[in-house]
Amino acid sequence: MGAGLLSRTSEVRYARIDEAHVAYRVIAGGGTGTHDVVLLGSGTASMEALFEDPVGVRLLEGLAGLGRLVVFDRRGIGLSDPPADWDAPESKRWGDDLGSVAAAAQVVRPVLVSSRASWTPAVVYCDRHPHDVAAMVTFEPNAPLRTQPEVVRRQLAGDIDSIALFCPSRADEPGFREWFTRAGRVGASPALAARAYPVSSDHEVREIEQAASGITVPTLVLRRPASVFSPDRSSDPILALVPGAVRVDLPGEDGLVIGGEVDALLAEVTRFVTGEHRLPAPECALAAVLFSDVVASTERVSALGGERWKRLLDRHDQVARTCVGHRGGTVIKTTGDGIVATLPSAISAVRAAQELRAALGDEGLDVRVGLHVGDVDHRGDDISGLAVNIAARIMHVAAPGEILVSSTVRLAAAAAPVQFQIRGQHPLKGVAGDWELFAVTNT
Repeated sequence: MGAGLLSRTSEVRYARIDEAHVAYRVIAGGGTGTHDVVLLGSGTASMEALFEDPVGVRLLEGLAGLGRLVVFDRRGIGLSDPPADWDAPESKRWGDDLGSVAAAAQVVRPVLVSSRASWTPAVVYCDRHPHDVAAMVTFEPNAPLRTQPEVVRRQLAGDIDSIALFCPSRADEPGFREWFTRAGRVGASPALAARAYPVSSDHEVREIEQAASGITVPTLVLRRPASVFSPDRSSDPILALVPGAVRVDLPGEDGLVIGGEVDALLAEVTRFVTGEHRLPAPECALAAVLFSDVVASTERVSALGGERWKRLLDRHDQVARTCVGHRGGTVIKTTGDGIVATLPSAISAVRAAQELRAALGDEGLDVRVGLHVGDVDHRGDDISGLAVNIAARIMHVAAPGEILVSSTVRLAAAAAPVQFQIRGQHPLKGVAGDWELFAVTNT
């Protein structure tokens, strides 16, 4: 979980319903939003699993940006007790859980955000509280039809590749399958998971349809038309049921809310609720990446001794932060005898590298520097992504005292009074193709 999200998330709390406990958490918004939002999960994964997935965290951050976010586990899932009566209609029981959590968390005119099967308890809640809900947003809601037990059985048995079916864009993402499987197993045992998908009677289906047809709450239906589960707009059953429902189609092909293109989803949710598109701080942003390394550091340690070398490295770190900071950049981390930094532009990175080389030269330290410009993924206090790897590889190609840059940096800094000398094509370990590199020649 990101440090910012963690600091704003309450410990697990419990609402009471009958003799059972319904687990929930409250996430305080990080901005100026004033709305209460309640997120209804779907499937058998616990709310806790969202905090362990980068897309889940992104979803939580975006919804919490509207004001205050409440997440919970319905009875029988995750940290909540099982229900005393499994034979009660699932939509009503789930709606009861939503009501108990809303009361315990003291939500005021909430925005209900649901997906797939959790659309029906949201409908139940709106039917019971027609004047107490600000808006309803639902992603790829299932029509109120009977569950197919054989399909559920095959999914639980692993005979159906649920990830390829529901979330194809993340099927080959490292670690996603492991997370998805673990989330389902931790969220419910096989017996509880089977009961989490009950077969609705004709009477229950009619009740849900009747409740949906009487909804007066502003309703947004989000679909991904490329998903195999998404109906055509002309035959969308939810639009036919809910008066005034608005449908917005999203890019991507995933049928799960934690699929790809989550920012497009969040943008539409915030636009519907606030009137303008808002997103949490970008996870991926264009930046200049700088890697530096002290040349012959092992020999210097031997010559100076450990204590003097430590003091010199402390001085190195101070100088590096000053040079990068003066150009509007940030030292992401030190690497023992070097730094990793991001800067807002190619020219600011070149200038910072020149000043770093000169300042460390005055301290008797010779450095090599590699620069590249590209998209950078922010992961807590660290960065990652192909642009970071490329900058690191360029630094390793650089000669002692050299500032070596990619052609991207040279082009981006073309309008600045900086001279570059071609250093030819070079393979970069782990990066496809040969890369044309240039050395900064003027000081």
